[in-house]
Amino acid sequence: MDPAAGVAAPDENPGGFHPAFRILLLVALAAMLFRYSLSGIALALAGLMLGAAAAGGETLRGILKSLRRIRWLLLSIVIIYLWVAPEPQAAGRPWYLPAWSDIEIALQRAGVLVVLVTAVELLRRRTSVPAMAAGLLVLLAPLTRLGVDTGVFARRLAMTLDAVPLTAERVTAAAGARRAGRGLAGWGDAAATLVRELETGAIEAPSDARLPRLPRPRVSDWLWLAAGLAACWLVGRL
Repeated sequence: MDPAAGVAAPDENPGGFHPAFRILLLVALAAMLFRYSLSGIALALAGLMLGAAAAGGETLRGILKSLRRIRWLLLSIVIIYLWVAPEPQAAGRPWYLPAWSDIEIALQRAGVLVVLVTAVELLRRRTSVPAMAAGLLVLLAPLTRLGVDTGVFARRLAMTLDAVPLTAERVTAAAGARRAGRGLAGWGDAAATLVRELETGAIEAPSDARLPRLPRPRVSDWLWLAAGLAACWLVGRL
């Protein structure tokens, strides 16, 4: 595949921190996050929330909306680690009174999911789909030597990251519309509306979108990347 195929002219370059490095930092955070202590997870979440607040109220509201969607999943994680599959209890401790170690593990597991969702949503809202796809194309460039069509994969993955939260919003809206209906008729109307919206969006989505041609990373990009990786490592030492 010609690496320049489907690539936009240089004057369409996205500005700011290099998209490939944004994705690389997200991957590094995800890889280190499971080793974080509870205080480290809290610090990472605080840093992401400060970044979201600095990006604007819309970004912060979008992240909070995404976290609200997974509230029942978070609750189920806590219940599982506290009461369904807790650590062996000390003799004489009632089953309904979890030990602090169980509470800490439950909060850590739920906190990992909260940080990951926050980081992904921050990336999605601060990086356009074409820029994300172009960044992925840069990171996956070595695979082109093996004959892998990285351009198609990068486009589809970036479009998926963008489509999932939008689809969730449509599902929520359809469920809200169903509440206005009665019985099975309400569910049928809501499902029909949702299917029509998804089909329309699939038809309108460009399958051959041109990607911006990313410039070489600047010195400032390398410095921000080094600072971000160092921060991820240092938080893991807490």
